[in-house]
Amino acid sequence: MAESVKVAVRVRPFNSREKDRGAKCCIQMDGPQTRIQNPETPNDEPKLFSFDFSYWSHDNFTEDDNGILNADPGSNYASQKMVFDDLGQGVLDNAFQGFNCSLFAYGQTGAGKSYSMVGYGPNKGIVPITCDVLFQTIEKGDEAIKYEVSFSMLEIYNEQVRDLLQKSNPKGGLPVRQNPKLGLFYCQGLKNVAVGSYKEIEQKIDEGTANRTVAATQMNATSSRAHTVVTIIFNQVSKNEVGQETKKTSVINLVDLAGSERADSTGATGDRLKEGANINKSLSSLGNVISALADLSMGKKKVMVPYRDSVLTKLLQNALGGNSKTIMIAALSPADINYDETLGTLRYADRAKKIKNKAVVNENPVEKLIRELREENEKLKNALTGGALPAVEGTPGMNPEEIEKMKKEMEEEIRAQLMANQEAMSDMDWDSRLQQQRSEATEVVGEKAAQESRKGKEPHLANLNEDHMLSGVVIHFLGEAETTIGRKDADPAPSITLSGLSIQKQHAKVTNAEGEIQLAPASAGAKIKVNGVPLTGPHVLQHLDRVVFGSNHMYVFKNPLNAVVPEGAPKDVDWEFAQKELASAKGFTSWGGAGLTKEQQRAQDQILEMLPMVNEVNGVSEELNKRKNFEIILISGAAQEGDNKETKVVVKMKDLLNGNTWLWDRGKFINRRYVVQDLYQRFLDGDEEVLNLPKEEDPFWEPPEDTLIGTANVFLQSLGFALDFDDKIMITDFKGNEEGHLYVNITPCTQQGKPLDEDYFVEDPTELLGKPFHFKVTVRSGEIHKSRYSNGTRVRYKHLDEAEYTSTEMIQDTLSPTYGHSRVISVATITQEHLDHFEQQSITFLVYGRQVDSEPDARVAKLTTRELRQMDNMNAGVDKTVARHGSVSFNKSESADDHTHIKAELVVLKKKYERLEKKERRLQDLCKQWEGKPSEEQDFEAFHRAVSAVANSTGNKLKTRVQMLNKGEDSVSVFSFELDEENQKLIHEGMSVTTNGHLATSNGHVATSNGHPPQVETEPVVTLTNGRNGHIEPPKESNASGANVANGAVNHANPPKEQTAAGAKTMTNGGTQNTKPDGTNNASAKSEDLLQHQKETNGNGTETNGSSTPNGSGKIVHETKDGKKEQGGSKACVLQ
Repeated sequence: MAESVKVAVRVRPFNSREKDRGAKCCIQMDGPQTRIQNPETPNDEPKLFSFDFSYWSHDNFTEDDNGILNADPGSNYASQKMVFDDLGQGVLDNAFQGFNCSLFAYGQTGAGKSYSMVGYGPNKGIVPITCDVLFQTIEKGDEAIKYEVSFSMLEIYNEQVRDLLQKSNPKGGLPVRQNPKLGLFYCQGLKNVAVGSYKEIEQKIDEGTANRTVAATQMNATSSRAHTVVTIIFNQVSKNEVGQETKKTSVINLVDLAGSERADSTGATGDRLKEGANINKSLSSLGNVISALADLSMGKKKVMVPYRDSVLTKLLQNALGGNSKTIMIAALSPADINYDETLGTLRYADRAKKIKNKAVVNENPVEKLIRELREENEKLKNALTGGALPAVEGTPGMNPEEIEKMKKEMEEEIRAQLMANQEAMSDMDWDSRLQQQRSEATEVVGEKAAQESRKGKEPHLANLNEDHMLSGVVIHFLGEAETTIGRKDADPAPSITLSGLSIQKQHAKVTNAEGEIQLAPASAGAKIKVNGVPLTGPHVLQHLDRVVFGSNHMYVFKNPLNAVVPEGAPKDVDWEFAQKELASAKGFTSWGGAGLTKEQQRAQDQILEMLPMVNEVNGVSEELNKRKNFEIILISGAAQEGDNKETKVVVKMKDLLNGNTWLWDRGKFINRRYVVQDLYQRFLDGDEEVLNLPKEEDPFWEPPEDTLIGTANVFLQSLGFALDFDDKIMITDFKGNEEGHLYVNITPCTQQGKPLDEDYFVEDPTELLGKPFHFKVTVRSGEIHKSRYSNGTRVRYKHLDEAEYTSTEMIQDTLSPTYGHSRVISVATITQEHLDHFEQQSITFLVYGRQVDSEPDARVAKLTTRELRQMDNMNAGVDKTVARHGSVSFNKSESADDHTHIKAELVVLKKKYERLEKKERRLQDLCKQWEGKPSEEQDFEAFHRAVSAVANSTGNKLKTRVQMLNKGEDSVSVFSFELDEENQKLIHEGMSVTTNGHLATSNGHVATSNGHPPQVETEPVVTLTNGRNGHIEPPKESNASGANVANGAVNHANPPKEQTAAGAKTMTNGGTQNTKPDGTNNASAKSEDLLQHQKETNGNGTETNGSSTPNGSGKIVHETKDGKKEQGGSKACVLQ
């Protein structure tokens, strides 16, 4: 009967990093149900999943005196024991019944897979508890049954199988072959040891863990990207009713899968070598197999299950879709920052629960098994010696060489099958195998006991690994007077042998003088770091110092003779602390706390993840002499094209021969790093072809592409006040280093691109709301510092929500390009969003340089990668680089941007200052006029109104609010408007000086002085601009009421219907007063009879020398800053 795969999910507590950041839990559990809430949309309904078990291990627990975590009374906390009772006990029960069993742990790196499977300290996981309870049950079992337990442990990394119970493995890993009779896959040569107690299994697990650690360090493997498979073969041999001996066999697979990071975050999107990486092949193939099996279980036909696509799915074929009872436990991270990965894990588990397997009891007579194996061996031997191999000569399309190759492969398969059968028959003698294993283990146990004793007495180095289980496994003692460290091929042989990237034959020397331990490089250029800082000479080691040899041998120094914890170091130094220290030494500072945004937290995690990878790839580059250098950089959102504007962690690859650079995103770099690892492994295996790869297959080669030289930001604050911005802007690279300058102008303009009157000014940006707005962006020219960019440069930019970037032409063969680019950006209606954008944001100009694959200097071409990297560091200036890294750190100070922002603010402040100066001068003039009057003419109310009007003037020109402050007969309109003597004379004679047209502001608007709503002009109006040529614009509707005059322009919204001589217009204190024919004030008709002053334009809107045309309109006189009065311009002020 088919039985569904059981699926459980388990959420872990926050780790220390998540606690420091104030992370929020996005997971909720209620019985078997699990809910996950998207932190970006907290008001949406959470997504709901249902599983066989949902384990809440996030909080509500207490640690007892033995360090074991137990549930608080009444809480739903799931302890290790509860998980075993539900899952592990079921595995054991099935095993005793003779069923094959499999338990998978799935989830992203750091989600708690290893805790559930293996456990930490006294909180043992499913694997050790299962093994322990297995032997407890055996001891209580039927004495008539003989129990045989065998143990194997392997690791799959980069599609290679390593036997973790052997210190050395063949090049390329153990071969995986298929049993032609059973159709199942197996590892040829995998060590399968007999064990008689839980303690012996524990010793084998420790042995496998130690071998795994050493191998991972030597091969530069990342433990989180490896799959670990523990296989326990459990036999129960008994006699049936007729006295025949039968064997009931159960194969128990306990699988800790590699981290399941999202494909889009670690995948190689767009990478030409994406098919070359094997690292994710097993995990992605496992997903495909689970999907296909789920489809089959749902009743779909003609579904091909791709077991053969990867090593992992081959070995787990039986566990996944065959004769096995299978359980999957999915580990979940509770932190909101990991929402996407956690959701992916839940969906994966949800798919797996649809799989159905049909398990059967594996019970056969022992004699029959042995007989069948012997018969099969005889057939295989006859096939080899008697030439009974299948004929392949007639296969169409094959040449003789291919036929011979196929024949050899078939012979090899037959020999491998013979060996496997022979091993299977020898495995029948379990007792002798157990005796052999115990004799070997005695020596290992003695060595381990001696090591534990020495650790408390002698100074030593203990390894650090990203996997907590692998830290402290490798110990090197430093008790001798002199200890040498180097490669195994060194002469004389070193005391401590290390292998791997950037390890020299004679790498380091450690001296012990009366308990003082001193470390020094043993040869020039040996890579050693102590507490994140490169070591150049002798250094006395302190307790808990962090030491790195080469690219990836990381240790913590422990001195039990002087175990004083240094200031700033934690009591327990772990991998994460050491990596943060290395990152800080590289300039990536500001680690910590709850103040960081999710974007910054994500960037931190990626830096910690990628730093050791970058060191590793640089080591391979040196070893294979690829002449490339790699470094991590942060790219701000403004410097990225595309919609995602988070700070991005990328890797910069630099060609050390010609200086070309490339930026790889995280996914592409991680993929390339796996290809590099594969390449290096082939090199270690003796494949010399890797040194002469075609460039298209070389992970260190990229075709030239335009590179981002740097960015220049222009802040838009001036646009909110309708002011232009013109300046030389610094171009800075990702480190904040100056790369050149860009000459940019941003000017408010008409829709046709004509600039507005230079005196035009908006005092309050909200005046722009609801109106159309246009501004012109001009990129005039640039100055580029580095000569290698003379091949060509171009500038790209976009504004606000524009979908596409605007680009200048590529200007070649110069470091002083003249782009001559301009375009008008139009906003149909200004909204508050636009004003906020003007106030706070900028236009980022991205400056790109054209790169070509140029030939290097002949002298440089002779240098090695290591020499080129040293030279590059000297040229760049290491101290400068470290200092500059702060500018791209998380709490960075963008000095160049700050400088530009301040300039934009200065433009606005200057304009405001000029307006205040004009107000001040006008107030001073009013005061002087007041003082110069006879006392009987000093009308205080009129003076107060005049002063208030100037003080309260607002708008886009210096103006006053014309309103009837006192509706009595003393209402006065005062104009500070000067006419030439001829026109003054005409006024005193009662003649009008108004001609056709109306004086208008620079925007073409006019305004009334009567407070009535304006009318729409039906004819063009002339715009005057400080005595320069005006231009004719179509009239627009004005929303202003009151006479508007600022910086010399008088505005009337309504054209005068006619000029009458109803009353003489006389000048009073520099202004005009309307009077009735009987000599009394005519306040009610004042607005209709206001003085209209206009310039004759001869029909073309031009002005000559700022003076009137010959038909006799008045000259405009403006006042300069030093108080002098000059003809020309349109300086005027309307007061009430």
